[in-house]
Amino acid sequence: MSRFHPRLFAGLALLVLVGTTACEPPVELVRRTQTDVFEQEIRKTVDILLVVDNSCSMVDEQIKLAANFDSFIDQFLTAEVNYQIGVVTTDVTAESRGLLVGETPVITSEIPIAEARALFQENVKVCATGSGFERGLEAARLALDPLEDLNPQFLREDAALSIVFVSDEDDDSALPVGEYLTFFKGLKGDRGYRDDTLINLSAVVGPPPEGCEQPQPVIPDCADGEADDEDGNIDCAAPVCQSSYYCTIADQIETDCTDGVDNEGDGVADCADADCAFINACHEVGCFNGEDDDGDGDIDCEDIDCLVGFPGVCGEISCSDGELSHVGNQFPNFDLDCDDPSCFAWDETCTEQREEIDFVERCDTAVILDRSTGSLLQTDGPDIDSLDGQSEFAGCDDPDCASYYLCSADLRIEGHDQCNDCVDNDNDGLEDCEDTDCLDSPFCDNPYPIESGDRYIDVALRSGGIITSICAEEFSGLVRELGLNISGLRSIFYLTAWPDRPTIRVFLNEVADANELLDGWEYDPVENRILFVEGAIPAEDSTIIVNYTRSQTPPTEQEGASGSGDDDDSVGGE
Repeated sequence: MSRFHPRLFAGLALLVLVGTTACEPPVELVRRTQTDVFEQEIRKTVDILLVVDNSCSMVDEQIKLAANFDSFIDQFLTAEVNYQIGVVTTDVTAESRGLLVGETPVITSEIPIAEARALFQENVKVCATGSGFERGLEAARLALDPLEDLNPQFLREDAALSIVFVSDEDDDSALPVGEYLTFFKGLKGDRGYRDDTLINLSAVVGPPPEGCEQPQPVIPDCADGEADDEDGNIDCAAPVCQSSYYCTIADQIETDCTDGVDNEGDGVADCADADCAFINACHEVGCFNGEDDDGDGDIDCEDIDCLVGFPGVCGEISCSDGELSHVGNQFPNFDLDCDDPSCFAWDETCTEQREEIDFVERCDTAVILDRSTGSLLQTDGPDIDSLDGQSEFAGCDDPDCASYYLCSADLRIEGHDQCNDCVDNDNDGLEDCEDTDCLDSPFCDNPYPIESGDRYIDVALRSGGIITSICAEEFSGLVRELGLNISGLRSIFYLTAWPDRPTIRVFLNEVADANELLDGWEYDPVENRILFVEGAIPAEDSTIIVNYTRSQTPPTEQEGASGSGDDDDSVGGE
């Protein structure tokens, strides 16, 4: 039996190394030419699991996903793919963890397309009330694990499996990414580890390395008298405004406060209507001109408008001295200290007893819409209309405010705290971020940056799926790419090494000059992939061959590097 002698081996190695270095130049042992080969093979039977983040910041992304069913399904219909679609959330803390959502949890190709579209839109809107610890990989494992047996009707033995993760945060599952990928491949038996056409995973997430920021929603002003969209429609005539709370009661606001007409038909006209309190003609404004400005029979400081609105002109000098001492030695009433309406407006002793108030008829200060809850704040405290203090009504309970538009029985608003519950709370036909009332809620106007979904990206790259940014303004393009990738007719092909960009050549079926594709494709140096433009996607059963010289540095760092042509975004060719 021979024995290995480490010193002898080291000496021989050193002799060989010295001899080689001294006698001849080093041999280039690394072959730098790379050939990547991709097959366009339609998956005729496929199960698709969408893993959708249902944490509090995901409402608008769910809506964009739901709106693009046709872009997603188009390729399946064209290729006559036998498909099943199920949706699961990233929340594995709930009792429903790993269960497919929806009254019809499995959408199949046998369901009529109009019905399938409605089911898809309903199922992917998983709301945003789930855990903030997103565990999409674990959720997918639970949903598909035969031992868990949560969804026995979903996974078919003869079907390819595609999993799509949609999340604005990285995965927080417990196991390493490699273990999850091994599990998913094992669902297809031994073939799953060898045949990449049987399973792929894709990610709609924050792109590496920094993530991204959501596009902010355009919040229209539905009461400015101007057109907020391109169709030229003004305010409530614009479709985007029709779900706003303002437009649900716009026809109940007194529009002309001087025409003697009850414009909105609430029983009162002009200054008698609380809607008109904002114009000067409806309250006393000259509190030392000797005139009854608003025609209510009270002049200057005798008018409660002046006592409340201009206490420095005719109010109490002191609201805690026990004396009837008014500014200018006037005595418009004989109410002492805090019983005097003028004291409610400025003295701290009295404002602690009653919220700050304004002119009696100005219900816009007495009735305030709290957009965060969708409720009315009634802030005028006891009724000050009657100086004897016998009646005490607040907000919409005050007879003076009964005609105020916010007190309308037809008022409809989606409260900000309701903008993540998948419920049409104001019955205007729209829910959550689809409703204009919600656009500036924290669920729709998300102020938080989106981090890179590194773990989801990892499994996507390892399984031949695609990665695309969740921060896109609209999802039609990315959802179409997902549909293409899942069907097997891909438009995106990830390279296996960094290329020297000018050396990239793309061929169809065979490496021959006649088969080289000079246009219709582009190279993405950030994601290291070849993308075929719409209309140039290689057909079913074709082979895409990409030749290039490997580089030691990413193309984005190569000096003077350009795309397949002379500029970074060039398409095809030299």
